[in-house]
Amino acid sequence: MAQLALYRKYRSQTFGDLVGQEHVVRTLLNAFTTGRVAQSFLFTGPRGTGKTSTARLVAKALSCSDRQGAEPCNTCVNCLAISDGSSLDVMEVDAASEAGVDDVRERIIASAEYMPVSAPYRVFIIDEVHDLSAKAFDALLKTIEEPPPHAIFILATTEFHKVPATIRSRCQKFEFHRASIGNLADRIRYVAEAEGYEIDGPAVQTIARMADGGYRDALSLLEQLLLTCEGKLTLDHVMDQLGLIQNDSVDKILVGMAQGAPDMVISGLDETYQLGRDPRSILEACLSRVSDITRALYNVDPTAKGDATAEATARDVASQIGPERLTRIREVIASAHKSVKDVTLPKVWLESWLVSAAFPKEAPVPAPRVESAKPAPVPKAAVVAKAPTNPWAQVVEQLSSQSALARMHLDKTSVAKETDSEVVVSFDRAMDLDWVNEKQKVLGAILTAWREQDTQGRKLTFKVGGNGVKPQATHEAAVELPAEGEKLHELAKEVFEEN
Repeated sequence: MAQLALYRKYRSQTFGDLVGQEHVVRTLLNAFTTGRVAQSFLFTGPRGTGKTSTARLVAKALSCSDRQGAEPCNTCVNCLAISDGSSLDVMEVDAASEAGVDDVRERIIASAEYMPVSAPYRVFIIDEVHDLSAKAFDALLKTIEEPPPHAIFILATTEFHKVPATIRSRCQKFEFHRASIGNLADRIRYVAEAEGYEIDGPAVQTIARMADGGYRDALSLLEQLLLTCEGKLTLDHVMDQLGLIQNDSVDKILVGMAQGAPDMVISGLDETYQLGRDPRSILEACLSRVSDITRALYNVDPTAKGDATAEATARDVASQIGPERLTRIREVIASAHKSVKDVTLPKVWLESWLVSAAFPKEAPVPAPRVESAKPAPVPKAAVVAKAPTNPWAQVVEQLSSQSALARMHLDKTSVAKETDSEVVVSFDRAMDLDWVNEKQKVLGAILTAWREQDTQGRKLTFKVGGNGVKPQATHEAAVELPAEGEKLHELAKEVFEEN
């Protein structure tokens, strides 16, 4: 006989057992206490937050023959039948698989006309209701608008915006929230102990984070881990089974990027590669860790709350990185995460990307200006002509000040050739030139900045490496981003953040 899944075994059987949805419970309890129960409900919220469980509880409370206040007794015939799914008066419909108008007419509209068999009401629970077709919604509308006195409708959805306004306006709406890390941790610990397992605190916190606010996902992950562990469930076992990366390896990468230490970056990457982790997993681990460090830096509800060692470690790493460099690192990693799916050698590409980020181009600090009351006269013969400005250097400085990503890609460039009609810019790394050429908006922002800085209206040509490398196609400085000044700053920042 198949074993009952943990999320079903430990499904909430009373309103008091619904953790994290106190606002929903309070309203429902008041409704049952005062006898003002709506005939149509709409439960909306992320997956695994208790919408269907609450719908069954409402059905129980309506059907229970020995209800105490608002809570079902869970021992009468009707409660037991609803719990094991055998009740003839509670019908559950999965709109994802029964979305047509004929399904709605046969399963719901026609059935709603019949009186209940043993309970006071016939309850229709329609899960993922947003998947119904337009005609199915139209057919359902009239029944929900004027339901038979003995019919109760409970609609559940994860995509509220897809439910027609005509349906929404006729239902009492309840919004289910994602569970907090603390609530999930308490539930994981309770279920593990009920199943006879001992579990480490850090392991509980890690599972809670991976569940992303969903109770069902948390218990599904816990069940997967309990099936493979022997004895106590430890953090190492959780990290290994879920394909996660230890914080110390991620911290080494982040601190190396912040402190300009490529050896630390490469060492941290090597440690994660040896564990079989792919570049996308590494970037996701980095983003998650940056979130932890940011919370620690600003003392905002740390995710490792209750684990003194983990909190202290996060604060220590935050102090080593600092707020400004942490923001730059977040931008670089987020941009890498967007691009990783498009590369053919992800391991080499990621190493190059993160090592490059360890060498940010710092803005030059201007020397203090010393005013002289009476400057000494300079002989005419000693006057030196002012060096001509470098328009490309000004473009790089301007865009680098607006985007850490632009700074990383344009830092290793220089003017290789300059004439009255053309300027050839050399890129040290092919990956940087590829980044420019593959992104039309990025190229447009660069050429717009060039047009603003180069008053001679010269053509701009890109190439890679030394003089033996054939230049890329010539780029005219007439592009789709006609802007200057503050407008150019805003457009360039938006372009580079998106790419």
